[in-house]
Amino acid sequence: MASSVDIANLSAVMLGAATITSLSDPSKTARTISAVYDMVRDSELRAHRWKFSIQRTTLPALTSVPASGVYNTQYQLPTDFLKELDVGDSYPGLDLSDYRTQYSNAAYSIENGMILTNLPAPLSFRYIYRITDTSRYDANFVTAFAAMLAWITCETITSSVDKRKLAMREYNRALSAAIRANAIESPPEFAADDTWIMSRLQ
Repeated sequence: MASSVDIANLSAVMLGAATITSLSDPSKTARTISAVYDMVRDSELRAHRWKFSIQRTTLPALTSVPASGVYNTQYQLPTDFLKELDVGDSYPGLDLSDYRTQYSNAAYSIENGMILTNLPAPLSFRYIYRITDTSRYDANFVTAFAAMLAWITCETITSSVDKRKLAMREYNRALSAAIRANAIESPPEFAADDTWIMSRLQ
């Protein structure tokens, strides 16, 4: 299981820099990596559907309602929210993957820390959450995270263009490995409505 220091040291190794004992070390490597660590972690969690960072919950409706617009109900986003995956329940109808028998995920808007929608409470919600426990991280995420840290901090730590390119190659390799290992969930893909379907609805 990798710790935050292990991840930082993997970045340092990719850059050929000296390793650290703590993110609070006075060294340039520690100071540079710690300055961007949280931001890069959250960005990487948002960038892909890492299975270890997917959370399911149900949200109660707030007593206050949206001030204006087409929505009549609002829900508070979880404090660890990074990116929505599914809002409400939606199921394919019959064999038509693009036909919905229930609410469409398009029937909501995320604004100012709220989900605005007409979907009833309790609202089922699946999302990417901010996970800081590094012991839960997938091994390929650790490598990808460390490689992105190395890529972002390379100019400050080493000023080496070649090492920056190497970090990006390592990042892409880690993502490819994660996809092969099924560590990243693929979003569902639906075909567009055919014109004959629309004509049947008229």
